[in-house]
Amino acid sequence: MTVSRIISAVMIVLLVMLLVFVRLFEVELFNDPLNDYYRSNFQFNDMPNISVWKVIAGTSLRFFFNMVISLWIIWFLYKKVSYINAALWVYLFAYGILILLFTLLLDADSDFMKMALFYIRRFLIHPILLFVLVAGFYFLKTKGNKLT
Repeated sequence: MTVSRIISAVMIVLLVMLLVFVRLFEVELFNDPLNDYYRSNFQFNDMPNISVWKVIAGTSLRFFFNMVISLWIIWFLYKKVSYINAALWVYLFAYGILILLFTLLLDADSDFMKMALFYIRRFLIHPILLFVLVAGFYFLKTKGNKLT
């Protein structure tokens, strides 16, 4: 194993630990009154009175922290600028769509809308896209960029 591979492996482990710390210290780092709401029996409760812009700002900040860390993980896994560019476009496109839906659903009060808000929020605050992108880039790498 070469020195650069060892450095990459150590960096990936450190970056994954950083993702875990973002999750562990979410209450201290981000203003998210929906945490307590979704930890309770939210399907039978009304949405709490929240400052929509503060929730959007906190959720966006967390998304961007996860995005930057995820892009670094992808870099240390594959070391291809084209993968970083593609991943960045995926993240920005997903953010645009998800934050718009998130904003629209914050005022909804039906049971279906609460669940939709729950899952959209999950995509925004957790690095789910990282798993999809790592698997997709691995597929491209092993297939030699041939999709036939």
